[in-house]
Order: sequence, then structure tokens, then C-alpha cells
Amino acid sequence: HKEYICVKAMILLNSSMYPLSSATEEPESNKKLNHLLNSVTDALVWVIAKSGVPLSQQTTRLANLLMLLSHVRHASNKGMEHLLSMKCKNVVPVYDLLLEMLNAHTVRSHKKTPASNLENSPLEPTETTDGVQQ
Repeated sequence: HKEYICVKAMILLNSSMYPLSSATEEPESNKKLNHLLNSVTDALVWVIAKSGVPLSQQTTRLANLLMLLSHVRHASNKGMEHLLSMKCKNVVPVYDLLLEMLNAHTVRSHKKTPASNLENSPLEPTETTDGVQQ
């Protein structure tokens, strides 16, 4: 769970580092962002070290987690390309797409009762109203 939090923080920090043009416009801000990203990376290394993973496998675990970042970036870019394509083709306005995604998330969140939230850990799949597991 702590690994997930560190990786999620790295994803959020990396998302604000693009486009690269902002790096030349605000060097102090970029420096602080890099320092924060380094701190989160150090925290991830510490979490892996304290997790009980054998020393010989800790480097592999860190590498595997960091390699996920490129996959997340790729999926994010593909999603953005798809939304832009939908908007350019006037198939569905982006505003409507975003509202639909927010509505689906809100409906799913409200369908869970407080008791079911205690029973399901964040890593366990949960079933949505349409029967799809997440």
C-alpha cells in the first residue's frame, strides 16, 4: 500500500513536469519539483527496504515499479489523444465525455455502503453497477 502511494505521488509529480518549456520559464519551480520527486523516490526505496523483500530482490522491485511509470504515461497520452480525436471529429463533445466519466465515478462511489468499504481493501477488485470488476 505504501509503495502504491509513492508511485502515485511520482506519477502526479511527473505529470506536472511536462511540457518541458515550463522548465525554462520557471527554473526555481522546476528545481523544487525535482527535489520533491527525489524525496519521493527515496521514500519508495525506504519502503521497499522495510517491506521484507530480500536484499537481492529490492533493486529488481524498484526497477519494476519505476518501469510502470512509462506505461502510465503512455496510457495517459493515448487517452488524451482519444479525447482530442473525439472532439475534433465532433463525435461527442469533450465536456460530455468528462461529465460521463465523473458521473460514472460518482455513481460507483455512492453505491458502496460504509460497511462494504471496510470489507474491501484498496487492492481488491470491486464490482461496478454494470458488473465490471475494477
